[in-house]
Amino acid sequence: MAEQSSRLPSFDEMKIMALEQPEALENLRQLLTAELIKNAPPCRRRRLEGLAFVIEAERRKARNPMQACIRLSRMMLDSLVELKESLDMHRPCNAPEEPRTAIVIPFGKRQSDS
Repeated sequence: MAEQSSRLPSFDEMKIMALEQPEALENLRQLLTAELIKNAPPCRRRRLEGLAFVIEAERRKARNPMQACIRLSRMMLDSLVELKESLDMHRPCNAPEEPRTAIVIPFGKRQSDS
């Protein structure tokens, strides 16, 4: 029997949960994270579990939610930079760049309503 995944509330619903029921929002976050990992291909699960552990550690080390957000944002940016550097490393240095071309379509002049 296939399990139905949890519904992600709207932004407004989550905002209300954050203000009025923060523990319910945290439980939802944990549930959705666990579902994502459980439903991932087996070859990806270990990496996702490790990433979830690192994210949780950063959240716990943060003094407040804003600091946690900044730390996690920095982690994502660092990962993106690492990916870009990896892709750049595999591009040949002497490969000529393709010239950029575009077709410019002129717009006709607008006739006044007079």
